[in-house]
Amino acid sequence: MQRQEFLELFEAALRAAKSVRGVEDSPEVSRFVDAVSRLKQAPKSLACDVVCTTSMVGKGLRFFNDHKHPEIRSEGRLLWNLWLRLLYASGREQSRHEDTTPVKMIPTMKKTGDSKRDKVREILQTSLAKVANEVVETEMKTRVAASDPCVVAVSVECAMFEKLGCFMGPQKAKYRSILFNMGDTNNPDLRRKVLLGEINGERLVTMERQEMGSEQLRKELQRIQERARFKEESRMNMLQSADLIMT
Repeated sequence: MQRQEFLELFEAALRAAKSVRGVEDSPEVSRFVDAVSRLKQAPKSLACDVVCTTSMVGKGLRFFNDHKHPEIRSEGRLLWNLWLRLLYASGREQSRHEDTTPVKMIPTMKKTGDSKRDKVREILQTSLAKVANEVVETEMKTRVAASDPCVVAVSVECAMFEKLGCFMGPQKAKYRSILFNMGDTNNPDLRRKVLLGEINGERLVTMERQEMGSEQLRKELQRIQERARFKEESRMNMLQSADLIMT
């Protein structure tokens, strides 16, 4: 299977899934299942390369995972889990062959060939990897363990690149804001939500700085806004009182 055939199969699966409304029975469900079955047979190297470098695939997988039709949702999740395992195995295999120096903090991930994009991916992965040591609840730990920081970092970076352009472009400040908030020691909630898919890459790039900020920062901003509102209300009351005295 070649890259073009892989992409055409994925697009066919995506069209079929989009044609199915809710839980209704439709011939498109069978077409979707057939396309997904063929995608599962794609060469490992091809699947890893396309998943890491094509944002359309990441968006499509999220669409399958959230689909209302149970068969599409189930098959979509099986495909996603298969590719996650392939990506993880690919990263470990590449790490073993690259060097024998002490263990690196950042596991190997698929490269884009663009040093700036690859650096953004590494920064995101480092931030997302913190989540495993930040969660306490058993159920949350299980969910976090099932999420791969490497794969999520690639997905988020692809969304950033698609929406914001290159790192050195006019959106450099937005890149810096996202990377800072993702790595902020006081902002574990944002990292966790991104890792678990509660906030996807497309949503993250549209969030304002205040939205991404830590709970502590949001509370402080809220206090500042409340004080400003109180001062404005006091000023207006004084003006109204002055008007009454003058009349």
